[in-house]
Amino acid sequence: MSSFYRRKYRSIEITVGPAYWPVLGWTSLLALAQTVLVPLIAFRGAVPSLVTIAVVLYAARAGARRGAMLGIPAGLLLDIFGGTAGGWTIATAVVGLLVGGVSRRVFADGAFVPAVLCGLAVLVRDAIFWAVMRAEGFPPGFATAHAHTALWRALLTALVAFAWLAVRGRTVTDKTTIERYGYT
Repeated sequence: MSSFYRRKYRSIEITVGPAYWPVLGWTSLLALAQTVLVPLIAFRGAVPSLVTIAVVLYAARAGARRGAMLGIPAGLLLDIFGGTAGGWTIATAVVGLLVGGVSRRVFADGAFVPAVLCGLAVLVRDAIFWAVMRAEGFPPGFATAHAHTALWRALLTALVAFAWLAVRGRTVTDKTTIERYGYT
C-alpha cells in the first residue's frame, strides 16, 4: 500500500469497554485504601500499588488516552494523600499512556500477562516518580533506597493483580472490544 493512499485513509473507533466514571470512583477508593489501610500490611517496607493496578487494567482495555485520563486524577489523589508535589500525578499519567499504547500489541485477557504488565508498570512509575522528585531537589540517596522497595512493590503488585484477575476471570464475563470502521 502506498503512503499516498494511507494518508487518505481514516478510521472510526468505537470502544466498548469499562465506563470512565465508575472506574474513577473505584480508583479513588483504592487511592484512599492504599494510603490508609494497605501500609498496615507492608512487606519489607513495600506495599502493593492498588492504584497502578486500576490504571493499568483500565488503560489496557480502554486505550492510551483514556488510561492517561484516569492516571491524572489517580496520581493527583496519591499526591494529595502522600504530600508530594506532583510526582505521582506525572508518573501515573505516563504509565496510563504507555500501557494504553502497548495494549494494542499485548493480549490483555487472562491473568498472567496483565499481572506482569502491572508489575512492570510499577517499576516504570517508580522510576518516573523518582526522576521528578530528583528534579525537585530530593537527595539521590533516597532513590537508591527506594529502588530496593520498588522491586518488592512490583512483585507484590503483580501478585495482587494476578489474584484479582484470576478471581475476576472466573466471575465476570464482560470483555472490551474495539471495532474499527474504515472510510476514505
